[in-house]
Amino acid sequence: MDIKIKMQTVLKGEKGCLSKEDIVKGLKKAVVEIVENGGGYYIDQRFLDKLIDKVATEFDSRIPKEYDYEFNRVVAGLMGATCYMPDTFEKLNNKPIENILGIATQVENSGHHSTFGHSFLTLEISGIPKALAMVLNNEKDYNTSEKSARYTKLKDIEPRQNALYSKWVDIFEREIKKLYPDGSNKFFDPEGKKARKLAQENARYMVSAFTNTNMVYSTNFRQLNYIAHWMEAQIAKPENNFYANLRDEMQEFVDWTKDMNLYSAKLTDGKNRNFSLFGDPILKKIYSSNYQGVYKMSIACLAQNQRHRTINSSIDNLRFVNDFGKIKDFYIPPIIRSNEELKNDYLRDIASVSEFLPQGTLLNVNEAGSFGDFILKTDERLCACAQKEIRDLTLMQAREYRDALSEEARTLEDKDLRKVAQKYADKLTKVASGARCKAGYTCKAPCGFLDGINLESEV
Repeated sequence: MDIKIKMQTVLKGEKGCLSKEDIVKGLKKAVVEIVENGGGYYIDQRFLDKLIDKVATEFDSRIPKEYDYEFNRVVAGLMGATCYMPDTFEKLNNKPIENILGIATQVENSGHHSTFGHSFLTLEISGIPKALAMVLNNEKDYNTSEKSARYTKLKDIEPRQNALYSKWVDIFEREIKKLYPDGSNKFFDPEGKKARKLAQENARYMVSAFTNTNMVYSTNFRQLNYIAHWMEAQIAKPENNFYANLRDEMQEFVDWTKDMNLYSAKLTDGKNRNFSLFGDPILKKIYSSNYQGVYKMSIACLAQNQRHRTINSSIDNLRFVNDFGKIKDFYIPPIIRSNEELKNDYLRDIASVSEFLPQGTLLNVNEAGSFGDFILKTDERLCACAQKEIRDLTLMQAREYRDALSEEARTLEDKDLRKVAQKYADKLTKVASGARCKAGYTCKAPCGFLDGINLESEV
């Protein structure tokens, strides 16, 4: 993997910024180097001094210093001191840096690590396994942007998988165009770009969850260290074969934090937590003010589900098959389900690479959240433009949820609670009637795809 700090959040006036004096010193040093190397022309010294002063004044306290571990400790010390400051933050910010670092040490030693959550890093990670990206994306304290396997052609794939990926891109594109010819409606453009993208979306089910991708990942300093320590635990004793296959990349990540002086031995999670991608099974399906259940979905679908960060998702570790070669349960795209010949060919092909844990592998996934969280999910996923698998799953959940709430509206003892349950059920009846644009959502780019709007399309 290649990991770089892309940017960091630095507020104007923080001690992590270059002062006017620092900028003047740097500019004067640059001028001397240019002159000494014979690369400069004569410039009036008074003019040069004025220019340097003007530039330094303009950028005073606005240019971040080179990112290092001390900066994070300074921010943590300032935030820690805020809790007990007798005066204003401006006066606190004028304290000598040694005093601020001393406060940071006290906070770090005490285990009150929240003050270390105020400084953020944005990492640009190239060549990260999709599986490790999913591990990171299941932790709540982050922002992520990832190369899309729906809208871009996958590259650098293991040869057997690559051959199957290419084969099925062509097959899916052919089958999609049979049903929805290019230019047949606004959704399927005359150039065939939409059909090709949908074909790529379906063909990526053949490709391993451990295939490399690129992502930009932002999190705070405390969370970065928690992640590094959780990785160390999985490196030492993997919870399952999924994590075992990521040992080398996890070690790379941990080594990088140490090389960049971003690792702290003391910033460990004191609540005995670990990565949340795997969890104990759901004991009982519940649909009420909150909901929980276990649903069959592919690895690719789970990656989409993770985008709803208010909802908790985890793979049922009780039913996860550690010997990937023995997995026989795969998602079959609807566009080929009714074609026995293509369906059987697809299942033979994906089973032939099961040892790589293809993204079409079906998992038992635990999902839990509030009623409001679920409605937010339907606003995103009940749409013709959403991935077909998660669209269908969300519609199924909405109907199950509606039926359960209708029963509560009939059986709850409290009359007022029955009214609330009925209100929720009515909302889900509307939601489950079709795409979000039929349930009151104002679409800024109407697709004009009737099958998609009715949630009846094959892609």
